[in-house]
Amino acid sequence: MTARLLSGKPIADRVAARSKERNEALKRRGITPRLAIISVGTDPAASSYAGRLIKGAKGMGIEVADVTMPREITEQELRDRLDAVSRDRTVHGMLLLTPLPGALDELHVVDHITVEKDVEGMNPFSMGLLVDGRPKFIPSTAEAIVEMLRYYDIPLRGAHTVILGRSTVIGRPVASLLLEEDATITITHSRTVGLESLTRGADVVVVGVGKAGLIRGEMLKPGAVVIDAGINVTPTGIVGDVDTESVSAVASALSPVPGGVGAVTTALLLRNVITATEEQT
Repeated sequence: MTARLLSGKPIADRVAARSKERNEALKRRGITPRLAIISVGTDPAASSYAGRLIKGAKGMGIEVADVTMPREITEQELRDRLDAVSRDRTVHGMLLLTPLPGALDELHVVDHITVEKDVEGMNPFSMGLLVDGRPKFIPSTAEAIVEMLRYYDIPLRGAHTVILGRSTVIGRPVASLLLEEDATITITHSRTVGLESLTRGADVVVVGVGKAGLIRGEMLKPGAVVIDAGINVTPTGIVGDVDTESVSAVASALSPVPGGVGAVTTALLLRNVITATEEQT
């Protein structure tokens, strides 16, 4: 068995084409969408994502403000900066790159991203709407994963789906979205006992924890679908969380890294900027 590769390009192209049409309508009104990307220190995976966003935004006619702060910034200083960007009427969307360094508390910092500009769905209010089944802005990687499964007609109703990772940007929101698709969800994390016994029973495996080679072929049942949302910057390039060679021999379908979830994530985040701009203007 050789796994079918689930390319993100056709999905991303479709989303981007519609976003460009919507942006043209804004331009006819004299409005240019503007995204603020806020980063603290340097994280290779986050920097890679920011680079893709900046490139995609340029092609779509979205302005990007790169707000870079030193690693040594205090939590209060970061909160103050987020408050300032929230008040800036020239900015329509805000993205705080994570993980945050040092002792900065992400769970409290995101309270200072105003909901109207929360294009990554990080504010607790945005997260609450998602869990309640009536989302406004959804974390873009989580939405990209579900969009990919839908696009390639992966059966989800009743499917046992194992999610590796409980982060607020991938694991938890993916679980909420897949519950709406009537999937049966198991969330695993660093304290989970017997991980391999869970993944071997899964119809769909979703991973995005930032650990290269975490998922291997012997951890899967034959024919499983694997969605790799991991980003790991290595000396030889960007790789995901999946050992591609062994997994491809067992899985029926696999999203590659690069070329899979990442392209869709970028397109959806930029689409959210367009949506936020329309609503604010």
